[in-house]
Amino acid sequence: MNDVRYYSMRRLSPYQGTVQVAETPGFRAITSDGMTWRVQFLNQRSRLSSHAVWRADGGGNLAETEGTHEFIAAMQNHPPFPFMPADNIELWLLDAKQRAPLAILTSTLERIAPPRVMDSVWHAALTGDENFMAPSLSSGFGHGDPISHIPHREVLNRCVQKAAGPLERAQWFRRASDGSGTGLHGSRLDPGQIGRRLERKAFPELLLREEWEDEREKRLVHDYHDWQAPNLLTHRHLSRPTRDRLERAACRQAEKLYKVRHFLPEIVNTDLLNVAFVEAVIRRSS
Repeated sequence: MNDVRYYSMRRLSPYQGTVQVAETPGFRAITSDGMTWRVQFLNQRSRLSSHAVWRADGGGNLAETEGTHEFIAAMQNHPPFPFMPADNIELWLLDAKQRAPLAILTSTLERIAPPRVMDSVWHAALTGDENFMAPSLSSGFGHGDPISHIPHREVLNRCVQKAAGPLERAQWFRRASDGSGTGLHGSRLDPGQIGRRLERKAFPELLLREEWEDEREKRLVHDYHDWQAPNLLTHRHLSRPTRDRLERAACRQAEKLYKVRHFLPEIVNTDLLNVAFVEAVIRRSS
């Protein structure tokens, strides 16, 4: 079936991990765990509407009919996970001092023109999600600094906002296979920034810049990436030290790591992760 597309993409604004996508004419299916797929149907106006659920084990409510037969066959014969990423058009919030990428805002597919109107405010988590608990904030920083009593995601939001400045600047980049990026349009950009080419090292490896002048902010960002570690491990092209660090952090969140086990493109500490997977299975069974 040459008209089937399989790819992966990140869920951003805010970051919620990676999903795998399968597309055929008239259908699109998305999964966040490799087991349960949410199937969307194209209506007569070519808009994605309504949905069903398909599972490889025969579960779900998608009936096999003459209209869905080819789509189900494509699902049953999909290539191994993880699919190759396709969202290489990225919107980055820029820092106020160097106008360099500070935090990724969102991404889109190569075939989709990035919008001219965009939200340039970065968010650490969904509104109301207070699960991010930074050890560096929970225990205090020392030197008489008080423990934070506001949501830790909001503390991080404010740090990023401060680095971006009072008037946020954001720019779309087309990322190449070598990690470099070509600047496209954006908001509040100088004319010379359009068309600029930045090397891979100019872009944060993860979601946020990890080098900060303030040691407290640096530790907070480190805590945030550790919290996101299971999902971040689904990304390709991570350096070995970064993947090693994230794997160790992810093993402290065994159930979240187990959910994305099919999407890991590489594993550094096989024995360590296997122990975490067994722990997750035991927790689920009990």
